[in-house]
This record gives sequence, C-alpha cells and structure tokens, in this order.
Amino acid sequence: MNDNRSDNLHCCEYINMNEEKSTIISDLCICPPFGNCCSNLLKCPPSRDIEINVMVANFQDRFRIPWQGGARRISLDSAVPLLLFPATLYFAALGFWPTILMFPLVTFFLYYIHRTVRKYRVATKFFYVWTLTSASLVLIIFQFLVVPMLDINTNENIIITVTMIATAACFYFTKKHAIKSHLKYDLEMTNVNEIDENIVLINESENIQCNTCKRNVPSRTYHCFVCKTCVVQQHIHSYWIDCCIGKHNRKSYMAGLVLGSVLFTFLSNLILTTLCHPFNVFATIMLPDDCSDVYYDIMYGICFVSGLYCFAVAVILFVMFINDIYMVSLGITYHEWQEQCKDFKGDCRWFLSRHFFRNVLSNWKAFFNNV
Repeated sequence: MNDNRSDNLHCCEYINMNEEKSTIISDLCICPPFGNCCSNLLKCPPSRDIEINVMVANFQDRFRIPWQGGARRISLDSAVPLLLFPATLYFAALGFWPTILMFPLVTFFLYYIHRTVRKYRVATKFFYVWTLTSASLVLIIFQFLVVPMLDINTNENIIITVTMIATAACFYFTKKHAIKSHLKYDLEMTNVNEIDENIVLINESENIQCNTCKRNVPSRTYHCFVCKTCVVQQHIHSYWIDCCIGKHNRKSYMAGLVLGSVLFTFLSNLILTTLCHPFNVFATIMLPDDCSDVYYDIMYGICFVSGLYCFAVAVILFVMFINDIYMVSLGITYHEWQEQCKDFKGDCRWFLSRHFFRNVLSNWKAFFNNV
C-alpha cells in the first residue's frame, strides 16, 4: 500500500513517519511535539515529560529536499558537514586571528565528537561526509583558484591528479572489501560459490565465543557495535570512511594512508608556495616564506587556509600510517593493543620488551599473506 502511494507523489510530497502524506511546505509550521516540548519547559516547575526524542524524530523526518517521485529525507549528521566545512574555511580566511581561532576550535570540535561517538558506539555518517566534502572542496579550490594563477605547471598538476585517483581507489577498495572480514552465521542464505568473494563463514567447531553474539567465532575476532557484526582481526572502526578495518582490507587502508599523506603534503606545498613568497631548499624544492599578503583578498585567504588544512591532514595521515606500521611490526591490531594495555593496567610499555624486537619479519610476512 505504501509503495503504491509513493508512485503518485509529487517532488515536494512524501509519506511521513505516521504513514500519512505530507508536503515540505506544510512542514514549515511548528510541529505539535515541538510545541508540547516548549510548554513543558515553561511550566513551573518544568515537566520531565519533554518529548525531546519525539521532537528530534519529527524534525529529522521533515528535513527533506524535493525529488522526483517524492521528497527525499536527509540525515542531519550528513547535512552538517556540507555546511560546516565551507563556513569554517570562509571564516578562517577573513584574517590572521580568525585563522588562529578556527583551526584549534574545529580540531577540538572534531576530536570531541569523534571521542563521543566512539565512547557510545554511535553509527554516524558525519565524519564520512566530512571526508568527502573537505577533500572535494580542497581539490576544487586547487583546480579552479590556484592553478589559474599560472604558478602550477602541467607535470605538477598531473602528479596531483594521478595521486588523487590512486588515493581514492585505495579507500574505495578499503570500504568495498570491508565486508570480507565480516562473519555470517546463516549458511542457507549464502551462495557457496561466493563465499571467498563476499564474507567469511563461521566454523561452528571453534570454541571461542563472542560475548555479544553468543556465537562461536575464530580467534582474533572482535564484535563491532557500529557494524553490528563480528569482524576478523578488527583493527579499528574508521568513522572517516565509514567501515571496519579488518583482515581483508587493512593493506588497502594503509596504502590509502601513505598516498593520502603524499597527496595532501604536495597539495599544501603547491598552494602555499603559490600564494606566499617561496624560497629554494634544494634544487626545485621550495617552501613558503612570507605569507603576510594572503589576507588582502578573500579568495587568496580561502586558498591559504585550504593549504594549511591540507598540511594538517597530511600530518595526521602520516602519523596514522606510522602507527599502523608499528602495529603490523608487533603482529597485532589496534584493538588488541588496547586490550593488552588494559591487562597491564594502562602501562603500554610492555611491548618494548616482549614483542618489538621479536618476529618482526614473520609478522610482516603474515600480514601480506593474510594470515
């Protein structure tokens, strides 16, 4: 019945959470849960029955855009980065002190949100959309604002383009192959010929039990509360690319980290040496020197702030890559490293004497062989 009604919807109409036909224009009116919430807050004393969850659910249900065949709903966590990142670039480009203020503020904001969602194991698209939005906007700024300044030659632009495609391909395959590390229990719904390509089937003879699923799982398997499944050799759940990093996609993830750090380092260098007065370090390698004139025009300021952002991203990706190299050398995942630290009561120096100088080559061999 709902499908038949959806076929006759105009671009501004949709079926709401109460299975009723509604329009985007009518949603501009204050919803009853919002009015009830305000009334309860203004009572003396305030009522505890505030209905905040109902109000948020109604607001998210009404947050839609016109679309052929019916208005499409947009999740709030996906919409915020689309507006927040461009606004951050603009305000940071207004002057020296706005730049000094915005970078630590945004860093603290992202760190706090990331720590909160990890703590409460919340599934969100916020960081994934932030990644896509920031990378796309920085590349657009580079191609349409920096390159026309004629200080970027063709070879440098080709290197940027090729590295960008390689980085995007690595993270694409990381996300695509994440399902290969997921465990599935239902043998009947799985095509035997596609087992190796899609998922890992649990051998019921294993005697290790997942505390959450209450199922037998292979060794070094951990439950992801965001993906809602067990993951073989789970390294981390990356909110930035919205998937788990496990046994079958960790190599492409590390390749994406190193290529991304190279890409954003080169981007930062090209943008900053184009806007600022550069000086030669060695041969054709240049670094920015005097950047005092970048704020006289808003477009120059946006390009300058984008260059600083690229440098910050490059440093973060490089640190993450070094951390992953270290974990592979130890023969463990980040999840296992955290568990070991808990066993040693927060003293993470245990690896210096037990693991680091032993079996490094065998650990890397096992890593490349997917053991």
